[in-house]
Amino acid sequence: MQHDQKQLHQIAQDYLCHMFTVEEIALLCNVSRDVVSKARGAADSPFFMNKCRPEWFLEWMRLHPNFQLTKEIVPSPDRVMAENPANCRATVIAPKRIKKLRTKSLAVA
Repeated sequence: MQHDQKQLHQIAQDYLCHMFTVEEIALLCNVSRDVVSKARGAADSPFFMNKCRPEWFLEWMRLHPNFQLTKEIVPSPDRVMAENPANCRATVIAPKRIKKLRTKSLAVA
């Protein structure tokens, strides 16, 4: 029987012994089934007999940043310069030439 996300949340709150499948964990935690399946296949997986609790999965995700879905934050140039000034080179950006447009004068007849 398929449950929607709201029903799964209610089951998770009401029945603390209930374990969830990969599909249900994906729906509960709002991640793809592929991510949950990869987590299930890890050596220290929170899954027991292919089932898990959402809080176990979320805690495991917090401890394994390589499974996170967020993009890597690119540090600002000031931070890079402060951390390792030897790797930074001064660059000069030449200003672009701006073409002036000539407008035709409109003669009123």
